[in-house]
Amino acid sequence: MTKADTPNRFPVIKVMLVDDDENVKPMIERQLRRVSGKEFHIDWVSSYRDGLAAIREQRHDVYLVDYLLGTDSGLDLIREATALGIQAPILVLTSATDPVIDLEASKVGAADFLSKDRLLDNVSLERSIRYAMQHFETLRALQKSNERFRLLFERSMDAILISDDEGMFLEANNAACELLGYSRKELLQKKLSDVLVTELDAAFVQLQDHSLGELSVEQADGTQRFAEFSACRFAHNLNLCILRDITERRNLEKEIQEISEREQRRLGQDLHDGLGQMLTGINFLAKVLQQKLAAKNLEEAEEAASIVSLINQALSQTREIARGLCPVVLENNDIHAALQQLSDHLEKMFKVRCHVICDPDIKIEENPVAVHLYRIAQEAMTNSVKHGKASNIHISLLQSKGFMTLRIKDDGSGIPKEALKNKGMGLRVMQHRARMIGATLEVQQARPRGAIVSCRLECEPAAQMETLVTTAVPRKRGVRKPAKTALQQA
Repeated sequence: MTKADTPNRFPVIKVMLVDDDENVKPMIERQLRRVSGKEFHIDWVSSYRDGLAAIREQRHDVYLVDYLLGTDSGLDLIREATALGIQAPILVLTSATDPVIDLEASKVGAADFLSKDRLLDNVSLERSIRYAMQHFETLRALQKSNERFRLLFERSMDAILISDDEGMFLEANNAACELLGYSRKELLQKKLSDVLVTELDAAFVQLQDHSLGELSVEQADGTQRFAEFSACRFAHNLNLCILRDITERRNLEKEIQEISEREQRRLGQDLHDGLGQMLTGINFLAKVLQQKLAAKNLEEAEEAASIVSLINQALSQTREIARGLCPVVLENNDIHAALQQLSDHLEKMFKVRCHVICDPDIKIEENPVAVHLYRIAQEAMTNSVKHGKASNIHISLLQSKGFMTLRIKDDGSGIPKEALKNKGMGLRVMQHRARMIGATLEVQQARPRGAIVSCRLECEPAAQMETLVTTAVPRKRGVRKPAKTALQQA
């Protein structure tokens, strides 16, 4: 078997040489034959047009293009190939080392710059070809990765925003433009703080390396939308924020909550007007019966008196339950009286000591805010008694620096770590109610024992609760501090 018939032990690297000097090809062939462990096959064309045609066919692994092709420029050849969308590893050959040509070659897309005197060095020539091919493969892999990222980025149903540390948007996908109501060009001229409803939201997203939660955004026409967000810093001066529109879900939650509140009021009224009246009638008949038996000096009179006492207790409990389901004072948004009434009820029912402190300057304008705060306090206090076995419960409703805080602290056994981690139904309901009025809820262990539930709410924030999709003019949520009288100002 001749050498020509011997199969190649190594994959053949196909090289295309574009050079108007026919002597360059044999010189390159001689040097590449000296490279061990590799096989090279070299094709040659001498003109700009033939070189462009060869690059278009993309049948070669690497292209060596002379800087000067007669009256034409090899850089123009590379530039035209790039403009046609052709990508290939290209080395620019020149007769002398020139940093200016090296820079120009890299700008037009050449993988490397090689002076012809180095063609006499087989090691340098092979290394340049190898680096050019590796560089091209790396760029192609990055391009594919970028294309996949761009596809996911643009087709994501969630809004994706990339910003710098100043909050200026650097990139936004179609879902973000749709959510915020801006074109991409308009959005990339804005900051994160321009689309968030409150400065508190902006600070919460930007000051943490990774944060999750809900916030409200303002569209170009002033309409407010609600969104879940996940924000993190993924590189120096680059921050990622993913938003999911939950406005419709919040609307549905609001409707369900209103239905629940109406049903609670109905049950409370039925207990008061139905069962309560029946028990009152039964109590009256039982008392009359007890009096008749007592008048006849019968022993059954004592048993009848016991029945009357039990009916009175049942009637009292029915009224307490009715008040809990439908506090009359909440119809006037009197959260102070409602909390005091709730405390009195718990003291009677569970024999615990409750201490209520309320800032008299706090006035709540909107009934849903008062109802949600009351229900949060009710849930927290009930948990303190039933699960924490508390003996003392302290309830406070105070305001400071533009915020109102409802705080329930007990001296019970506290909240088990597993319950804080898994978040039982009670905790989830309280968090849901806090979100409905734009508040934040925090549950933590007290020292030396017990638990603390805190609900923090802005006193005069933009509307986020009653009408979730609003007009451009924001309403106030409904907590205000009354103006001072002339005597107070003096």
